[in-house]
Amino acid sequence: MRAALLEGIQKIKMTQIPKPTVGKGDVLVRVVACGICRTDMKAYQIGQRDLHLPRVLGHEISGIVEETGSEVTSVQPGDRVQIAPGLPCGTCDYCRKGMDNLCDHVEIMGFHYDGGFAEYVLVPENGVRHGVLNKIPESLTFYEAALTEPLACSVNMQESVQILSGDVVVIFGGGPLGILNAKLARIRGASSIILVEKRAARIEAAEKEFDHCINLMEENAVERIRTLTAGKGADAAIPCCPDPQAVADSLAVLGKKGRFGFFSGLVMGEDAPHIDWNLIHYKELAVYGAYGCSSNHNRTALELLSSGMVRVSDMTTRILPFEELVQGIEMVARRDDTNLIIDLTI
Repeated sequence: MRAALLEGIQKIKMTQIPKPTVGKGDVLVRVVACGICRTDMKAYQIGQRDLHLPRVLGHEISGIVEETGSEVTSVQPGDRVQIAPGLPCGTCDYCRKGMDNLCDHVEIMGFHYDGGFAEYVLVPENGVRHGVLNKIPESLTFYEAALTEPLACSVNMQESVQILSGDVVVIFGGGPLGILNAKLARIRGASSIILVEKRAARIEAAEKEFDHCINLMEENAVERIRTLTAGKGADAAIPCCPDPQAVADSLAVLGKKGRFGFFSGLVMGEDAPHIDWNLIHYKELAVYGAYGCSSNHNRTALELLSSGMVRVSDMTTRILPFEELVQGIEMVARRDDTNLIIDLTI
């Protein structure tokens, strides 16, 4: 079968590998669509802590069940499915509490197991048993379903930071996760959602989701938000980008008792800004982390998409054939598009 095999840093080989053999509890999925995200870009450019090479990347996967093991009853060939990429152990304390994204032994498709940048992906028995395969309703396209996983990560963040009715929410970064967090904040009742972004093209693409947009190249975000909130500050701030300056600005724009959502891992360089952590003390801020998503978050996200409460049909701005995966990763690095998807059928 065709596969994009990451053999080393910035070395992807478009090749043929054996089609996976299906065990009694496994499910083989024919991939239709797989999103390219910044995590894939990071794995390609510099590696990732959980990445085991050689590896087929890709964890935002939707497709059609091709074959099931003899003991599988939850799905059957022909079912349209989305795959939650985390494969939990199911027995540790975190799994038993429904927090399987924090599982002590979690393995992730696209890092520990081969992912979706291939014609077929094998979902192993423990993943099938713990409900990582989710049926896609006919009302939802494969492209929309491929956005389930990033939406699920956003659900995790907003449940942690507890976006409430009437909140003023500031989101740093107008990429896919910034937009998804804005959509979620809207349905959770936020009264004002503010985007902070330095790229004019991203502001233009995302502005319909926000009440106010601040271009960092033209104005000071902290001062503008202070004006917009009559000096009170925001109730919640979520950096959806790896820029340490967004962390510093998030703490600065929050009002007293504000909530900071630590959503995106940071890229710290020698020129990293000073972050005034004392603001957490003086303003009694709360800090909430969110890493990935649990199987329950994934199911919640798919329900939000299926019900139409969250609409993402306008978010995918470029569909690429399998052969253009590397170009797609480079586009993600340049932030040329809102959301890119590889379509394995074209």
